[in-house]
Amino acid sequence: MAIQRIVRLCFAFLLIGTLVGTSSVAATTATATPTNPADDFFLYIPTNAAARGPLQVLVTVHGMGGNGAAFCQALINRAEQNGWIIVSPTFRYRDNFNPVTVRQDDTELLPRLTQYIDNLPARTGLPIRDKMLLYGFSRGAQIVHRFAEFYPDKTLAVALFAAGTYTLPVPTMKVNGTPTTLNLPYGVADIQQYTGTPFDAAAFRKVPFFIGVGGADNRAGDAPPAWDPYNGTTRLARAENFAQDLKDFGVETSLNVYPGIGHDITSEMRGQAMSFLEQQAFFASLVQTDQAVAQAFLSRVAYYQVVW
Repeated sequence: MAIQRIVRLCFAFLLIGTLVGTSSVAATTATATPTNPADDFFLYIPTNAAARGPLQVLVTVHGMGGNGAAFCQALINRAEQNGWIIVSPTFRYRDNFNPVTVRQDDTELLPRLTQYIDNLPARTGLPIRDKMLLYGFSRGAQIVHRFAEFYPDKTLAVALFAAGTYTLPVPTMKVNGTPTTLNLPYGVADIQQYTGTPFDAAAFRKVPFFIGVGGADNRAGDAPPAWDPYNGTTRLARAENFAQDLKDFGVETSLNVYPGIGHDITSEMRGQAMSFLEQQAFFASLVQTDQAVAQAFLSRVAYYQVVW
């Protein structure tokens, strides 16, 4: 056990040194090449990608009326420094106040998104890590947290800002004292109908969340009222309630309220979310390194047992 701890510490210091060295490099003006416009995905690949080993994918999703290419621009330099691929789709959302069209959109868009990511190794010729980082704002924040609920085994961490609505990771809850079944988009009771498998609560509990919202994003009329009984009446209240719901469910969750900010993302907010995602990616790399060391050690032990 003492040897294992020393090995972990040695690799931790090596990885931390690598990250610190990367962060001290001046930001690179990076360029991104859109994919075929027909598929509505914007793909950024960092320089020297083939030499960086398995690549982490960051999925970024815009809000109502936005587009993927524009939404991810402020994140490209950090992705370049980290050696991350960015996948930033453009989604043409329907009525976000109507639960029926929200469900239709998300049950169509989420499988499209995961299929695109699954095809990245073939599309790019590059090795891709098996879990995604996700970042979204407003309507896009709805997409990324529902992605984690649909595909928790594909999700490493989620950073989201100011979602208008949230899908609770539970099949039922009491509404005004009455037990109520929560189908999509309110809860996950019928998620198997769309994914082919039941909701994986154990896998979802392993996905850490960063939830951000402006302290002035608190006008009730801005949030779709159909979710009031489940989420609260404003984006601020909904973020606070969802963060608590996740914590109660056993999910590592960070709630970040930004005083005086309305329905927007500032550079400070964006930077904190990216730092959170970088931290989660670092921890995942450390675990994978530790596992590789352990496997190599066990292989050598087995070899010497045979030899001796």
